[in-house]
This record gives sequence, C-alpha cells and structure tokens, in this order.
Amino acid sequence: MIYNIVLNPAGASGNAAKLWQKLEPMFSAAGADHVLYRSSPGRSIRDICRELTSKGTETVLVVIGGDGSFNEAVNGIEDFKHTLFGFIPCGTGNDMRRDMSLPRSPKDVARLILEGRERRRADVGLMRCVIGGNVVTRRFNISSDIGFGAATCAFADSSGLKARLNRLHLGRLIYLIGALKVCFTAETARVTISCGGHTRVYPKCLSAIVMNHCHEGGGFKFCPDADFTDGLLDLCAGTGLTKPGYLRMLPNAYRGKHLRLRGIYAEKAKRILMTSDRPLWIHTDGEVLGKTTRAEMSLLPDKLRLLV
Repeated sequence: MIYNIVLNPAGASGNAAKLWQKLEPMFSAAGADHVLYRSSPGRSIRDICRELTSKGTETVLVVIGGDGSFNEAVNGIEDFKHTLFGFIPCGTGNDMRRDMSLPRSPKDVARLILEGRERRRADVGLMRCVIGGNVVTRRFNISSDIGFGAATCAFADSSGLKARLNRLHLGRLIYLIGALKVCFTAETARVTISCGGHTRVYPKCLSAIVMNHCHEGGGFKFCPDADFTDGLLDLCAGTGLTKPGYLRMLPNAYRGKHLRLRGIYAEKAKRILMTSDRPLWIHTDGEVLGKTTRAEMSLLPDKLRLLV
C-alpha cells in the first residue's frame, strides 16, 4: 500500500504544508510507503486525484487541508470502487471533521489512516445546473444550495477581509459579516421544489439548502438529521420569513433547533429539483458557481471508501 499524500502548499494559510512536516515522521516510523503531491496553479488537487485514480488499480489518497480541499479531491476521483480515502483536516470551518467525528488531534487522525483499512462509506452529492446557457455539474460532500447561503459565500469570496481574517484564525467571521449583509439586501424568489414524489411552491423563499452532512458554514446545522451514509439528501427551505425573522432564525440553526419555527420546511429524498423565477446564487461546499434558475441535486451511485 502506497499512501499518496495530497495537499495545497498554500492551503489553510500555509498550515497544510506545515502539518505534513509534523506528520511525515509518523508515516516513516510506521514503515508506510508514501509519496507527496503538492498542488500548483497549473495542477490542482482535483487534477492530481484524477491522475492517481484513473489507472483502475487500488489507490490510497490522503488529503491534508480544509473542506475545500476535500471537495476538490472528490471532484477529481475517477474510480471510487478502487480508491481508499483519508482526510486530515486543518481548515477553518472544519465541518467535515465535526460530522465525521474525527479526533481533534491530526496525529490521532493519522494513526487511524495508518491502520490502512476501510472503516465506512460516504455518500457523495452531485449538483447539475445551468449557468449562462451552459450545463454545470459539480460533486459535493457537505451541501449545495441556492439563495442566502450561496450569496453569503459570494460576498466572502469577493471581500478582501477573508484572507486577512484567515491569517488571524478568524475566518468564520467573514461569513457572519456576509450573512448580516445578505440578510438585509437579498430579495426573495418564488422557488418550486420537487422531491420525494411531490412538488411544493415556496412563494417568498430566501434560501433552499440541500445537505449531505449536517454541518456547514463553520457549524450551522440547517439539516440536523442529515446522515452522510444513509443514501438520502436532506432539504431545508424557508418561505415567508421577514429578513429580521430570518436573522433571528440563524442562532437556532446553529443548534439545529430551527425546524420547529413557522415557515421552515424539511424533506429527505434521493433527488431534489429546484427552479426559481429569477437567477439565484448557487454553491457546492462553499464554492460559488454563479447564478441559476434551475438546479438538480442527487447522489452518485458509488460511495466514497473512507480510511477514517
């Protein structure tokens, strides 16, 4: 077994590369064969993982980084059946670490990986939408949504504050700032959602969230019952909330207690189709793709084989 270590040297404000320097002696001491792959502007984590998993042979990937690096890797995997996947988190949001109940210590996570056995299998989401007349497909681990959450991510990406706050280990603050801004500036839309064999119209929808894991945005539990191994996606949508009411809902969502509030709806389904009467921002795992009026979320037929 060869451990293919994949990281972005600049990832997590440079912490991914620093963490590998601390973990490499553990792999060497365990006698584990390993090869390090560093991404670059011309060769992304997605590119590296695509190359490594396209040979039809058993491949072990170990990604060191944040939730975004995990997403890039999953979007690059060509052969899920012959890929074993390990993840050592060192990002700012760490939603995957929370959801997967991984140890806080990276060395403890590395010890699990070095045992070299498949522990569980995870669902992988697939989003399809049309942006600017082009069909866009993207896999996701955590979530994909239209409206409020995606607009908040778009604000964070365009703000010069994000990099500075990340360096101060305060990266989550940019999403709180963005949420406040979006809450008072975003317009609602008429959104039609088909899932679970029925269709519902949300006439004044500010956000519709589809989740595979239950945490996103640094700990929010918009779909508190989401289970990344159950073969289902979870939907949370709200309609008719005032903007101050939506803002008051957010603390409840952090605790996963918002589903009891009026105007909040939850569903589970294998496939969810959303259409809106005007273009809305859409993202997958925090990566903003653009604006769309139609998006479909489903699950890949193959699951991700996890070492952790």
